Amino acid sequence: MPSHASPIRVTPDTDLPRLLDDAAKGPLLLERDGELFRLTRADDIAYEPDPDLVRRTLDETAGSWADLDVDAIIEEIYEARRAGSRPLDRP
Repeated sequence: MPSHASPIRVTPDTDLPRLLDDAAKGPLLLERDGELFRLTRADDIAYEPDPDLVRRTLDETAGSWADLDVDAIIEEIYEARRAGSRPLDRP
C-alpha cells in the first residue's frame, strides 16, 4: 500500500489511471493550485441498507435523547468554542 508523506501535485499532465491504481491500494492526498483533495476507492458505493434493520434501529433509538437539556448542550458548545480547543502552536 503506497503511503505518501506529502501531497501529490496534480497538473494537466498527471497520469489519472496511475493515480486511480495507486488509490486502489490506499488513500492518496492530492494537491492542485493550493487545494488539497483525498482520493480513495469507494468500497461501499454499492451499499444497500436492510430495510428491516433500519426500522429496528430507528425503533430502538427513537426518543433516546428526549431527556437531554438542549439549551444546556448548546451553551456547552458555545463555551467550548469560546475557550478554544486547539493547542497554541497549531495554526
